Amino acid sequence: MRWFRKPAEAGAGASGSGLVPEPLQVTFNKEILGTKLSSLRAAISEAGGVEGLESFIEALRNKHEVFAGIAGKGADIDGADLRTLGGLVFPVRRKLAPLLAEREGALLQGIRELLASGLSVDDRLHAFAGLVEEDRKLRRALWDFAAEILHFRDPEAMPLASRWVWDAGTTTGALREFIRGNDTMRQIPIGENVAAIEGARLWFYDALGDEGFYRDLPFVTDLVWAQAYSDYARSLSMGMGMIDAQFGAQQDPLELVVKILGIDAPKGRLKAVPDETLH
Repeated sequence: MRWFRKPAEAGAGASGSGLVPEPLQVTFNKEILGTKLSSLRAAISEAGGVEGLESFIEALRNKHEVFAGIAGKGADIDGADLRTLGGLVFPVRRKLAPLLAEREGALLQGIRELLASGLSVDDRLHAFAGLVEEDRKLRRALWDFAAEILHFRDPEAMPLASRWVWDAGTTTGALREFIRGNDTMRQIPIGENVAAIEGARLWFYDALGDEGFYRDLPFVTDLVWAQAYSDYARSLSMGMGMIDAQFGAQQDPLELVVKILGIDAPKGRLKAVPDETLH
């Protein structure tokens, strides 16, 4: 399979990012990583209808091609492009669909500045989220939208800095799930900037190398993080009866993973699902 390497080729895998990774101050657990990989493979096998992990890699690659193509239009990005991007980002589909129409001009300008600004990555994310200063939930959704635009434009250069990956304000997210005994920890010393997530991502690249992966590491990392967050969300919500209303079919072990990553939607989907039209 194309993402495996021979043992003799094992070695360090740099991300290619222009970010300066923040040194880790936590210890992630390789056994937990192995468990999440096993869970992901088992879910794929149980679900059927897809051809293994490569199907998910290809779906994420397709999403990257869409985002990169739109980002490459620069000042010519238009309303149709905005709706295409939004349709591939789960928090946008859940929370921002009306905003795409109501504030199309401001969002288009925000996306252009997000992609072209000389400000730091963190400042660009904050500026984009600040387009809706009055609503904290919408700000968070806009942050995630911007984080996905930057990541899927160039997955090698930018980690996925969505709030579900890591939210320093609530100390929740997929990264926490790879720390042994995290449920007893009052504080998790992972920084709140994108460089901290990049530092974490480099650990996953090395750990995935030990598991035999060496290509498509940004996408494999995204999938492992999504599986970890999916497990966390199911554990948290199952007993509260929230999982069906929040994310969809409880019996589908892949439902959360594909929705979180936006590959259940048109142009990114793995399998046929009802179209979600943005108005």
